[in-house]
Amino acid sequence: MVGARPATRDDAPLAQERDRRRCWSGGSGGRPHLGVLAVVFLRFGFVPLVLLALWLYAIFDVIATDESLMRNLPKPVWLLIVIFLPDIGSLAWLLLGRPLYAGWRPGDTTRRAPKRVVGPEDRDDFPTSYPRPAPPRPVESRENELAAWEERLRRREEDLRRREQGDGDDPKPEA
Repeated sequence: MVGARPATRDDAPLAQERDRRRCWSGGSGGRPHLGVLAVVFLRFGFVPLVLLALWLYAIFDVIATDESLMRNLPKPVWLLIVIFLPDIGSLAWLLLGRPLYAGWRPGDTTRRAPKRVVGPEDRDDFPTSYPRPAPPRPVESRENELAAWEERLRRREEDLRRREQGDGDDPKPEA
């Protein structure tokens, strides 16, 4: 370079400062050094990081889950599906292969209670004072009612037989 002066010992701290201030993209600048996660996040975005985390969770969960609790397929098949089909396999594992009511820690086999449906009569504010039903009638009155009903039925059958035979005299219907 024309007009450039040769490097001296005094230039070494300036070079170190310049190297320290370089940004993650390799260019020079005054930006501070970013961490590895920030670099991955800025470079690839949020969705791939979430999918990577889901994939790793599914792999660890398949490995840690007891084979007797798995649904639909054996453990090695689930592991191959999750490894070779990362996104679809992870979702398939969570929806179709993971034990029902399992906890959220990978391999957790403690059973979570399903949500219980609470009917209106199980609520605390449900009224508990109901009108009392009428007491049952004595047996004698039921027998009397039944006898009266059978008598009315017998009379109606007789009236019907007389009409069919054609007696001609129509008795007045009872009220």
